[in-house]
Parts: sequence; C-alpha cells; structure tokens
Amino acid sequence: MMWESPLLQWQQTLLERLERALDRKLSDADVRCVSWNAAGETLTVVTRPLLGELRAANLTSNVFRAANRGRRTTWAPPAPG
Repeated sequence: MMWESPLLQWQQTLLERLERALDRKLSDADVRCVSWNAAGETLTVVTRPLLGELRAANLTSNVFRAANRGRRTTWAPPAPG
C-alpha cells in the first residue's frame, strides 16, 4: 500500500490496529477509504468498501484513536460520596 507522504508513528500504529481488526493487510483501495485527523490523532474509515467490511465484521466503531498521552478526556466518572 502506498501513501502520498511518510506516515507518522501514531498513524502507523492505527493502521496496524485496523489491519488486526480486519485480520488482513490493507490494500491500495482501502487507503482511499481512510481519513486522518492530526489534531485528534484519529483514523476514520469514511467510505465503502472498507466501511462495509467493518460493519460486516461487527466492529462497533469506524474511528481508531491513538493512545491517550496526557490529553484531557471529555468524561470522567463521578467522584465517590
């Protein structure tokens, strides 16, 4: 598979997670189905046929996020008491 520019580490990590979820390597056609959000460090599967394959595999989300590295979360459980 070919990208127009070299991938950053977080992008490579997310692609590997997607490949593991699908149990296969991504093809050039799959690449056209992916969108990146650098600010949020996310990979989103946005179009078919890859989007349809995710749904057929019963994957609950089409968004893959990089690990939280000190970023503030939008939700936290209530404090006890």
